[in-house]
Parts: sequence; structure tokens; C-alpha cells
Amino acid sequence: MTEAILKGIGLGLMLAMTLGPSFFALLQTSIKNGLASGITLAFGIFTSDVLYVAVAYLGAASLLSDAQNKFYIEIAGGILLVVFGAIALFQKKEIKDSVDVKQEKRSVTFVKGFLLNTFNPAVFFLWFLWMSIVSTEFKFSHIDIITCFCAALGTILATDVLKVVVANQLRNVMTPAVQQWASRILGVILITIGINLMCQDCLLHLFFKLIGK
Repeated sequence: MTEAILKGIGLGLMLAMTLGPSFFALLQTSIKNGLASGITLAFGIFTSDVLYVAVAYLGAASLLSDAQNKFYIEIAGGILLVVFGAIALFQKKEIKDSVDVKQEKRSVTFVKGFLLNTFNPAVFFLWFLWMSIVSTEFKFSHIDIITCFCAALGTILATDVLKVVVANQLRNVMTPAVQQWASRILGVILITIGINLMCQDCLLHLFFKLIGK
């Protein structure tokens, strides 16, 4: 049990250092909208991770082993990243004081974090890869596997919240102009990743289709 927890913490720390779209979204959201919004986004990402770990544990890899399903999922993920990127790139900073608006905004932020992580195919592949490694290489029991990944998920959530807290400390020293540029940089990163994902998938799909002929 102790070994499973330690390996889970190590796995969580390693995955938490990945510089993907979620990482930049956490920083930008915390700096622009505050600590509560950043933590809300982190919980949205965490919920998506829990879902993917459950799917990987149940062995539903057949969803992405089918080339057609994989193609549509990656195209949808690419489009979603481009949309989020365009919003971050072109929207202007607005100050809203209404409590209701803030609550609604946080619920939207949660969904944004969930979708941003869910429609990133790399996330599922990473979780399924590590599920396979933990299950075969370490020869853990089912309880140990669950314990290991619970520790990994908890570590990722804790580090994501830490990223949010650190980024939030920068709010007081960042002017609206700097925040606007940070938002634009995030937008460019998301759009670039989304377009790259779609282009690669379309080219591979076309290549294999031609080979099939």
C-alpha cells in the first residue's frame, strides 16, 4: 500500500509538470479572474482526469483504438482548443461586480476546465499508458492500482491549486495591459496546439486512406 501511494505521488508530480493547454489556462485564469476562478478551473480539470482514469481502469481503450473514433475525437479536440484560444486572444478584460454573474462565471469556468482537459486526446493516452504500466510492470493488486491513481490524482490537484495560488500572487503586480498580453499568449498557444492537432490527424487520415486504395 505504501509503495502504491509513493509511486502514485511520483506519477502525479511528473504529470503535473507537463506544459499542456491546461497548465497555461490555469495560470491565465488565476491571474485574470482571481483565486476562486483558478481553483474552479483546477477542479474542472481534476474531474476530467478522474473520468479518464476510470475509463482507463475499466479497459475502455477500444474507444480510441478504432481509427474512426480517434479521428473524430481529435478533430473535436482541435476545434475546441482553437475556440478557447480565439476567446482568450480576442476578448477584452471586463470587470463585473454582480455576485450572480461571478457564480455563473465560475460554473462556466468549471465546464471550460473539464472540456479543455477532456478533449485533449493526449490526456487519455497518458492515463491509459500509465494504467498499463502500473498494472503490468509493478504487478499491483486492484486495490493497489486504485490507491496509486488516487494518490496521483490528489497530487495533481494539489499542484494545480498551488500553481493557481502562485499565479494569483502576481495579480497585484500585473497591469491590465500585461494581463491582456498574457491572455493573448495563451490564445496563440491554444490555437497553435489545436490547429497542429487537426492538421496532423487529417494528414494521417488522408495518408492511410490513400494507402488503403
